[in-house]
Amino acid sequence: MDDKDRLLLTLLKRDARRPIVALARDLGLSRTATQERLAKLQASGAIAGFTLVEGSAVGARESAWLMLRLEPGRRCADIVPKLKRIPAIATIHSVGGAVDLILRVDGDNVAAIEDARAAIAAVPGVGEVSTHIVLERHLG
Repeated sequence: MDDKDRLLLTLLKRDARRPIVALARDLGLSRTATQERLAKLQASGAIAGFTLVEGSAVGARESAWLMLRLEPGRRCADIVPKLKRIPAIATIHSVGGAVDLILRVDGDNVAAIEDARAAIAAVPGVGEVSTHIVLERHLG
């Protein structure tokens, strides 16, 4: 499984009813190549009935919440499309208050979370990133 497969799984997790053409566009692949990847993920068991299987190759065992402040003059609408291309990001929320965006990042381990944090911090327009590792889940 490569980054394109992980991104495809993330996109499907966000919206499993998304058209194949939209998925292909987000992946930067042709419609046919996207369908082939989808078929391989179904055959491997990573996708079952268009429901992400917990404990699959996505392996989202560790999570962190990242609080982002954008550089002055930057807008969420300009940054969010770039963030959506990072496979480890599971959710993105624009919020009011001291931070501009709250993201949930999932990974196989803390090192994967750190890799995602570094990729997020490198996005032009992101000014500050605060990372909060999830220690225990109590609900959801």
